[in-house]
Amino acid sequence: MRRKNIVAMAMFALLVGLSSCKKAVEEAKEDFVVNLIVNNLWQVTNFTEGPDNITGQFADYEFKFNRDLTVFGRKPGQPDAAGTWKGDAGAMTITSAFPTGPAPLTKLTGVWNITRTTLSSVRATRTESGTVLNLELQKK
Repeated sequence: MRRKNIVAMAMFALLVGLSSCKKAVEEAKEDFVVNLIVNNLWQVTNFTEGPDNITGQFADYEFKFNRDLTVFGRKPGQPDAAGTWKGDAGAMTITSAFPTGPAPLTKLTGVWNITRTTLSSVRATRTESGTVLNLELQKK
């Protein structure tokens, strides 16, 4: 009987340890991704709205993402445009908002479905009023 209790306790400890280890690994992955996002400047390298390529409207803008979930769109000679962002790794989405930003930054507002990501780029898509929007951000 005592041996069964010891085996059961050992199994429980092992499961708790594995669970904690898995959580630590997930947190380390998330920290890596957040560091990649916030420690770099980003630029829009492709933006299509239905059949129209409007990438040029984002020329000269760079984006600085911060840990406090703020983001700033910066363009030389203009004041920074403040926005927010939030990533969801499980859903593979990023939500961004530039509610008072100038055009074209308001086009970035919404929930974007991430379709491809690398260490230096992100591709995402969303649909607004039946129009498919495609976005690509590249690390500067």
